[in-house]
Amino acid sequence: MNEQCSNLQQEWADIVQHTMSEGVLGLDQAQRITRANRAAQYMLGWTEEELVGNKLHDLLQFKRRDGRPYLESESPLAWLNNGGALYFIEDVFWRKDGSLIDVEVSATLLPELDHDTHALVVLRDISERKESQTELLKAFQDLDALNQGLEKARNQLVQSEKMASVGQLAAGVAHEINNPIGFVYSNLGSLKGQVDNLLRVLDAYQKAEHALSGHAELLAGIVQAKLIADLDFLQEDIANLIDESIDGVHRVKKIVENLKDFSRVDSAEWQFANLEQGLESTLNIAWNEIKYKAEVIKDYAGLPDIECIAGQLNQVFMNLIVNAAQAIEDRGIIYLRTGVEGENVWIEVEDTGKGIDPEHKDKIFEPFFTTKPIGKGTGLGLALAYGIVQRHQGQLDVRSELGKGTLFRVTLPRKRVTTNILLPLEQQDN
Repeated sequence: MNEQCSNLQQEWADIVQHTMSEGVLGLDQAQRITRANRAAQYMLGWTEEELVGNKLHDLLQFKRRDGRPYLESESPLAWLNNGGALYFIEDVFWRKDGSLIDVEVSATLLPELDHDTHALVVLRDISERKESQTELLKAFQDLDALNQGLEKARNQLVQSEKMASVGQLAAGVAHEINNPIGFVYSNLGSLKGQVDNLLRVLDAYQKAEHALSGHAELLAGIVQAKLIADLDFLQEDIANLIDESIDGVHRVKKIVENLKDFSRVDSAEWQFANLEQGLESTLNIAWNEIKYKAEVIKDYAGLPDIECIAGQLNQVFMNLIVNAAQAIEDRGIIYLRTGVEGENVWIEVEDTGKGIDPEHKDKIFEPFFTTKPIGKGTGLGLALAYGIVQRHQGQLDVRSELGKGTLFRVTLPRKRVTTNILLPLEQQDN
């Protein structure tokens, strides 16, 4: 028997002590350490003399990663007390120097090798694997964030292209309307002058009627014709009709000018422009959406021209103004303000509408987020506006109080900061 034990101990020394890369500990029934191979000593930072005789739970300070202690009954090795076994349980051990090591633990009860060894515990250092997993997870999270950013940029680019197409359509319609409106306006001006001359001739004939007193039949025919034509009304109404027609054509010309100014397809590159002029043009375009919902109060500071892509900023103003009108349920006020702060200018659009629910405030600039009913909104307007302001190296801020209203402030640099970040290729400098 002694010879058998001696052989087993020799096998332990040769196989476990010298050749295994895993740490191996022998435990007695009280889970005191009876043996420790070289790999276990290196892994845990103690010599065999320091390990042997100590209770594993106490020596390794079984604690969770955050430092909270395990009760001994909660220890991964508590299964051994009930005659069980462990297979590849991940845990953390605290080394002698106080540092942490990630380990994979396997443990099993053994037939009696000698009088003191009751179980074997195998430890594998998985710190590198855990570190790799952490790095892989971080890489995945970074990739996911990048994908979300790319998807957001793609959505913004798609919407920007759509708005550019709308702008081109508006500019094309404006150009087509402009030609016939131009000659109608010109013809009405000429017609007004000719009718005025004709009416003056007619007035001269009326003054000469007394000279026809000796020509009763001719005079009677003139009087009859005047009655049929209602000459007094006709003279007044012709002038009014022509004036109203000229005014109508002038309004159409103004709308065409606003369309051209709003789309600014002829100036889709960076150049200096007046934002208050763009704000006015956009307001005129959106007037039908606003006039039944709100009074518009303007407080313009007289902004200097800034370097920008005016057509894109007009899209931002359009979105903010229309949103402000839609946020007002009955009748309210929309405030348009402008100002200068150092090297920046700002534009505010404020409404007295229903406000934004606090739980939605952080989501309003996300693509496809909308609180409007299905079919009433795409959830892309504010996301597009946010992207345009960012491309102008500016900032779009919101302040809202539920039930009282919302204020959006667009802050923009007066001069462009040279960069090509997030600009469509056709808009980047060569």
